[in-house]
Amino acid sequence: MAGSAALAGTPPVVAVSELSAGERAMVYRWLAGLFAREQTVESLRRYRSAEGRALLDALGEIAPLAPAAATVWQRVSEISEDDLPKRALDLAGAYARLFLGVGGRRSAPPYQSFYTSPAGRVMQAPAAAMQGELRQRNRRLADAFPELPDHLAVQLSVLAELVETAPAAEQAAFLDTRLLDWIGTFAARCAAADGTGFYAAAARALAEFASADRAALPAAFPVRRARG
Repeated sequence: MAGSAALAGTPPVVAVSELSAGERAMVYRWLAGLFAREQTVESLRRYRSAEGRALLDALGEIAPLAPAAATVWQRVSEISEDDLPKRALDLAGAYARLFLGVGGRRSAPPYQSFYTSPAGRVMQAPAAAMQGELRQRNRRLADAFPELPDHLAVQLSVLAELVETAPAAEQAAFLDTRLLDWIGTFAARCAAADGTGFYAAAARALAEFASADRAALPAAFPVRRARG
């Protein structure tokens, strides 16, 4: 990824199929970070730095990620340094409404169980299955992240590791069983309830990138796309 001027209006030039394993893993880790915790003044300030701008510019060259990268840049660049605390507070409020249940029926729970269980409940079979996958990989949830195993950020972090270490068949299976059967619906709920547009753009980028990534894996494995 050249990281030239994607945020200044240059059309995306990199297809997902052209990305290296390291670049794909970086994308999944970036997305995991967006959904793992609220934005802070410090995290927004990092995006305003030269390094943060270079990251967003590089992400903006990848077609499915371009709108999300542009949205993040707009949210941090359109305000002054003095206004960063208010912007961080607004985004933290959106995070709480969407992902911590504050929004009630207009929330978008970031758990696979919610979207795949008949009654829309959490802590169902996907959580137990994901816990088993973590145990199998000798991984556990950090004490500082008191969440369920099938939280979106956990799944994306595991997928990033698989992209770097596992065969394509294992990556395809993880995408099919852990993400593509629910992130489309998750993205739709974010789009309907996120007044800031920040998380709606991130969720749409995730659904489109994961679908394109799955399609780019060897054709020997039947392709599935994000449902929603």
